[in-house]
This record gives sequence, structure tokens and C-alpha cells, in this order.
Amino acid sequence: MENFDVCVLGGGPAGYVGALKSAINGLSVAIIEKDRFGGTCLNRGCIPTKILYSKAKYLSRLKAPERGFIVGEFSFNYGEIIDYKDEVVLTLTGGVEKLLKARKVKIFYGSGRVVGSNDNDFRLGITLNEYSADKNIEETQISAKNIIIATGSSPLMISSFNIDHKSVITSDEALSLREIPESLIIIGGGVIGCEFANIFSEFGSNVKIIELLPSILSTEDVEISRFIRKAFKSRNIDMLNGAEVGSIVPAPANGKGKAAVTLKSGEIFEADKVIVSIGRRLNTSGLGLEDIGIKTNERGRISIDSRNETNIKGAYACGDIIAGPMLAHKASFDGIIAADNIAGINREKNYDVLPRSIYTNPPIGTVGLKEGDDGLSSDYNTGRFSYAANGMALAMEEKEGFLKVLVEENSKKII
Repeated sequence: MENFDVCVLGGGPAGYVGALKSAINGLSVAIIEKDRFGGTCLNRGCIPTKILYSKAKYLSRLKAPERGFIVGEFSFNYGEIIDYKDEVVLTLTGGVEKLLKARKVKIFYGSGRVVGSNDNDFRLGITLNEYSADKNIEETQISAKNIIIATGSSPLMISSFNIDHKSVITSDEALSLREIPESLIIIGGGVIGCEFANIFSEFGSNVKIIELLPSILSTEDVEISRFIRKAFKSRNIDMLNGAEVGSIVPAPANGKGKAAVTLKSGEIFEADKVIVSIGRRLNTSGLGLEDIGIKTNERGRISIDSRNETNIKGAYACGDIIAGPMLAHKASFDGIIAADNIAGINREKNYDVLPRSIYTNPPIGTVGLKEGDDGLSSDYNTGRFSYAANGMALAMEEKEGFLKVLVEENSKKII
């Protein structure tokens, strides 16, 4: 049985960065990944959506060219845009694999689980899959002195929503559509829902957002939520807030008809496609964590300390499966913290200045605390500046938006 200093479960931003940092720290490392490297971010999140966002923004400028330019008739081929997206994803995921190999990280393609532990190491069972180089072996075991659990999250699905992966789809599947639906309903007005609303409306879909809470982007600053709502209204994106979905019926199999969304109020809305983006579920089941005593909550979230170590010595957890925002750069930071602590470099995490971005039009960038957050001092001043008076914004003909700063009164510290 092969033995390693570190074994990483999951090849997303938390996992592959944790593996690379462990290797840089001079440790022997194995990583187990059942799909392509890069996790949700590279394959089904940050990168694919930013490619579509970039193309949508280019299209919006063609439809409303800058002053002094005249644009004639034009069209787009959405299938080619998706092909380009797939090419970029393959390039980047392949790049991660090359980085791991360059650092002598042993790669196992398959599903891993903890099958035992003692005071000295953890034993892991691996069911190899079609990506594995050795087609003659289906199962194998390895041992490691430390493990980093970084298995990420997946789209949350509710049985009454009847996701058929055709007319009723998840955010993952929305990235693979090769044609723009004429009508689109998005269930959920959070970050994912609003980014898809922005993209598909720009490409010509009639978009309706149905959100349970009183406003879209409800976790953001109230001014930001109101601003994006106004921007969406100007582009004829329909928003229904405070609305609870009772059930969804997919379009008929014969292709004649539309998917139907029924609210608990009794209202019914129809569309060619329905994207369900109501949150994420944590990928922590089936890993054998409970067998070695690792503590999780009812949602499967793993409890860790400030060093990302669980209640079991030598077992660390990172990324979406621990507390904190589900962001790729946060996950990468988690991986570095875990790797350094395994190597004896004492580090504690701090998310106080973690930047966040939302790719709507206009885009949103935030860092630090917002009004209404716990921990915000009651003694602060607010500064606000409109981009309509900013020279660069005017030069670029992008004057929508504003800058808002919260400053602590006594220390003058930006918070």
C-alpha cells in the first residue's frame, strides 16, 4: 500500500491548491478526483459563466454602440460560443493537471472515501473510474498521515421541482445549452440566478426571476440590491419577489408545450426553460467521515478550527464544505491554510477582507462589512460617489453605478 504525507479528496480550488502547497512544502502528496480538475469554478461556475458574461457584454455594446460608431446588421452563433467555452475549460483544467504532475503529486481518478484510521495515519479506499490511466485496476487503497477534505458542493435539488434535465435544469446544465430559449424562468434571485438572468436576457431571452425573499441579491447591501433591480427592470427582466414555488412540471416529452411553474399562491407561469438555482448542497456524504468521528452539522457542513483542522487530528477540511462564503478564491486560501499547518507552519484564517464579485451589468464588487452586518460598529460614516461624475467612467461610457465606503468614526478605518 502506498503511503503519503497528505492525501487530498477533491480537485477543486481548495483541493488542488492544497495539494500544490503541500508539495511545495516538501511533502509527498496524493489527490483523488472523480471528474476533471478545477471543481465547480473551472468546469461549471466562475470560468464558464465569465466567458458567457464577456460575450453578452460584447453583444450589448453592439446593440448600443459607443458614441461615434455605427454598427450595421449582425448576428451571433450561440453554439460556437459554447464551443469556445468548452475549449477554454479544457485548457484550464488540463493546466491544473500539468501543475500537479510537475510537483510530483500522485493523481488518482475516482471516488475516494476514508475506510479507517489510527493514531498514525488514515486509510483511504479509491474506486477508480474511466479517467484512470490503469484500466486493469478498479479498486485500490492508500494511506496518508494527513487528509484534506475538499469535495465541494453541487446544485441543490428539490423533488417537487421535477428537474428533468431537459426543460427544467440546474445551473450546471444551463451552461451547456446550445440555443437561447425564447422564454426563461429562473427560480432563485441570488448571485447565480442574477448572473444567468443577465446573460440570457442579453442574448434575447424573455427572463422572469422568481425569488422567495423580498428582494433579489438579498445578502448584498440594500442599495446594491435596489440598483440591480432597477437595472434589470430597464432591460425588461421581470422579477417576482416574495413568491414561493409549489411545484414545477417539465415540458411534454413530445416537445409541444412549455414547462410550468406553479406558485403556492396558485399562479402559474410557463417558459421554454426553467433554471433552478436555489442554493448548493454539500458533497460530504459517502466519504466515511462519520466512521472516524469527524463532526458535521445537519447539512453536512464540517466543523473546523481557525487552522481548518477538524476535531480529528490530521484531518483538515476546506472550501464549500466548511463555514464561509462559497467562493473559489476563499477555497484556495483555505487549501493554503491547511497545507501550511500540516507542514508545521502555524497559520490561522481570516476572511475579514475577502473580496466578492457579482457579474451582472453593471458588475458588483464588495469587500468587508456592509450596513446591517453583525460586527459593524454603530459609530461609522458612509461615503458615496456616483460614477456619473467619474472621469474614467465617462471616458468609457460606463457611468452607471456608484462607490460606497463605510468608515469607522474614531479610527478612520475602512470597514
